[in-house]
Amino acid sequence: MKSPFRWIGRLTKPVLIACVIGFFSAFGLADRIAGFSANLGEKDRMVRWSAVLSGATRDAIPVTLIDIDPSTMAALGHPQSAPREVLAGLLSLAAAKHASGIFLDMDTSRPGSPAGDAALAAVLAAYPPDAPPVALARRLGAADQAGNTINALAEQASVLDAAVRGKPNVIWAASVSRIDEDRVVRRWQLSHTTCAPGPGATLPSPQLFAAAVASAHPRPLSDLNAFADSRTQTACAPGTAAASPPAWPRNPDQRAAIAFLIPDGPDLAAPQFITRDGRRVPLFRRMPARALMSASGAVVSPQAVADDLLRDRFVIIGASHAESLDGHLTPIGFLPGALIVANAVATAPAVLSGQPVGPLGATLIALALLGALVAITSRLRPLAAALAVAVAVLAALMALGRIFAPSTASDIVLAALGMVAFLSTIEGIHAIGKDWRARGWRALLKPEKPPAAQPTETIT
Repeated sequence: MKSPFRWIGRLTKPVLIACVIGFFSAFGLADRIAGFSANLGEKDRMVRWSAVLSGATRDAIPVTLIDIDPSTMAALGHPQSAPREVLAGLLSLAAAKHASGIFLDMDTSRPGSPAGDAALAAVLAAYPPDAPPVALARRLGAADQAGNTINALAEQASVLDAAVRGKPNVIWAASVSRIDEDRVVRRWQLSHTTCAPGPGATLPSPQLFAAAVASAHPRPLSDLNAFADSRTQTACAPGTAAASPPAWPRNPDQRAAIAFLIPDGPDLAAPQFITRDGRRVPLFRRMPARALMSASGAVVSPQAVADDLLRDRFVIIGASHAESLDGHLTPIGFLPGALIVANAVATAPAVLSGQPVGPLGATLIALALLGALVAITSRLRPLAAALAVAVAVLAALMALGRIFAPSTASDIVLAALGMVAFLSTIEGIHAIGKDWRARGWRALLKPEKPPAAQPTETIT
């Protein structure tokens, strides 16, 4: 005979859960728990966390951003664009402070004031061959004829072309990010190749340039030129006999995911320090250009600037003011273009030094990881299985991130987790279908526990 109070036992669990939720809500903790759960399921945040775990800061490049920000533009009298005489002073300052490399992230395809253009051209024309290497941003625009370029963009002329021609340590770079269908920037473009007019040419990205000149093991610019030549030959003359591919970079991934570790503002999730040459140094420094200028608007002398702000660091001279029109959505919010470049530069060595792996290899590794996860969790209860999967995922990220690029490790682990979720869904659908004939719609409910067997009395 069924107990008349059996329904009380069934309500015990939901009542206790409701009481716990009500307690948390009363003290304002429910929203935090909901936010934490949402963050666990957000792919972009998982990619960011996994980038740290998989070694994105391995041999990271310390970066300093000299920012032409709104306060700087206000101090200069709100001009339409940053005065090029100021850019010339900032470039000279970074070189005098012995930066490991400099990237001038400014559009010079259109003329500015005659005095400003002349000042910047004069600094570059007289740039010493033993000064830190400099990369200038080359503006890319629509090609004159369809099909002339690999990436449907052509190089635009600059007012500085004549000044830098023949300078061994001044090159042009193409700062191009890959924008996904949801308009979010997640990946870089390692180089940009133009096949016409002429024999073609390849421009390196700022992160490729920085990995060559500013990493823990710097390389000569000849290695960068060798990669560019090889890329041009492969893209523009695929039928010709190609020489052996350059030895550097080891993993020339044209569309690697950017490990966004540097936000636009304070964020405790971002690594604050890295080890460089046996010393702990800040991964990222950001200073408004106004802080490096006098009251008259001129850039201060090198003696007035502390060495650790620029020395042995890759310096980006860029803009974040609204008039620059250079902002993009990223997994960590809306960032100015110069800050996206800083993220790509800082973690470039970990990507470019990783073991390359193709789509087939990555799929096979993901399948192997799937098999390991299934074997580990096949006989565990849900909570224990979740903990086991979490530990296994962390171990896989740390192991794979030391072998492959951090973005590749993240993609493999996320693919394996997606396979686990898909397999669990298929198993659930199969179990419901198997019970449907016998139980009907009740197959959607948890199966009831069979009644305990009653002991039988033996008459002797």
